[in-house]
Parts: sequence; C-alpha cells; structure tokens
Amino acid sequence: METATRSDIGAADFYADPHAAKYQGELEAHPDAFQNLFELLNLPANEQRLTDAEMHNLPALAGVVRFIEADPAIERILISGPPGFRFRQSVGVAVKLKMAKLGWRSTGRKGAVKGASHFTKAERFAPGPAAGDDYAAGALAAIDAVGQIGEHSERQSTGRALMDALAATRRSEGRPF
Repeated sequence: METATRSDIGAADFYADPHAAKYQGELEAHPDAFQNLFELLNLPANEQRLTDAEMHNLPALAGVVRFIEADPAIERILISGPPGFRFRQSVGVAVKLKMAKLGWRSTGRKGAVKGASHFTKAERFAPGPAAGDDYAAGALAAIDAVGQIGEHSERQSTGRALMDALAATRRSEGRPF
C-alpha cells in the first residue's frame, strides 16, 4: 500500500476547496475517472512534468495532458462532446489544486495546451504561495499566540509599547500610520 505524501491530492481536497466543490457532481458521476486522474497527478514523474511545463513557459496541464487523454476512463468522458465540458473544467481544477500543493500559485492567466485533443487552454502558474494566503494565516496565528502570553495588564502595556514603536518607525520612514 502506497502512502500519501504532502503534495498528493484526492477527493477530500476537492470537497475541501470552495472552488473545486462546485464540481462535486462530476466527481461523483465519474469516480473511476477521477481516481485515475488523481493517481496520474500524484505520480512523482508527473509532478515533475507539471512544474517542468511551467518552467518552459507552457501551462502545467501541457506536461501531463497526453497521459490524461490516454486514460480509457477519462477519454470516454472527454469524447462525449458537451457532457465532457464540465469534466474538462474539473481536470483544470484538479491541476490547480495539485500545483498549489506543489507550492505554485495561479497567475490568473491562461495558455494554449498544444498537442492536446480535448483541451485548448489551461491555467498558468508561478512559483510561490497564493498572494497573502500563508502570510495572513501565519500572522493571525502569531496574534492569537501573543494574546495568550502573560496577564491582561502585561498584554495591554506591551501592546501599547509595540504600537508606539511601530508608529515611530513609520514616522521616521515618512510612511503614514
């Protein structure tokens, strides 16, 4: 039995993500195809192909699209015409979730997926976490942790001292506070 790594994605990730959850119906209608998709995206060689594609100025999907389109369970859905459209969108969402787990962020741009039979454009990614995601979560956790230190009066006086120091620093730099 294989063990999941930190970058593996699966159905639970789909349900947990607000955007991906909109494609829950596709996930439930085609469980075998999604299982195959997740297995393809979780292969270490394909993780490398996803990131290599972006490094070569191609959408991440371009690195693995031939494997996705070659899977019989997935291909049956893709060739079904209009019913396959929503599934194609959900493949893009799965790639987006995978790239986020690999430490990449969406750029908001799309690029052509050359050589693909069923995909024309796909999301582009850049290295690094999504803007503000990790920083905001870390900052809130730090504030919560500081709020538990010492007595109430100590927290108040420390808070005042920190705010005074911050205000003085910003004034000396000519920035508003």
